[in-house]
Amino acid sequence: MNILLRKFLENQFIRFGMVGGSGLVVDLVALAFFWQVVGLDPLIARILSIWLAMTNNWFWNRVFTFQSQGSPLGEYVRFVLVNSVGAVINYTTYGALIILLEDFSNYLAVILATLVSMVFNFVLSKLYAFKS
Repeated sequence: MNILLRKFLENQFIRFGMVGGSGLVVDLVALAFFWQVVGLDPLIARILSIWLAMTNNWFWNRVFTFQSQGSPLGEYVRFVLVNSVGAVINYTTYGALIILLEDFSNYLAVILATLVSMVFNFVLSKLYAFKS
């Protein structure tokens, strides 16, 4: 069983997905906070929640997924640039779902939008943000 788990965790895409799961939790909690507690419009709140999730994901991808030894500041800048394109895809998907589909759950829209942008973010993070 340990060998199977180790093999499973050796896969960068699996680790990227695990980090993405933590980012999704950060995204959802931050969205709830900025929207429900602070009272921001959900589209504005989502911009802030995406940035917080992106920062969380940069840290954990740096440490866990790609085990990078590069310059943290340089990697953060590259990660934000690369993932900003993914964030536009994510945000556009989110906005379309909550605007076009009446009574669509904001939280389900976050989950679906994250899945849509995940593969794109992985490929560009691997090739550009955390290049060896």
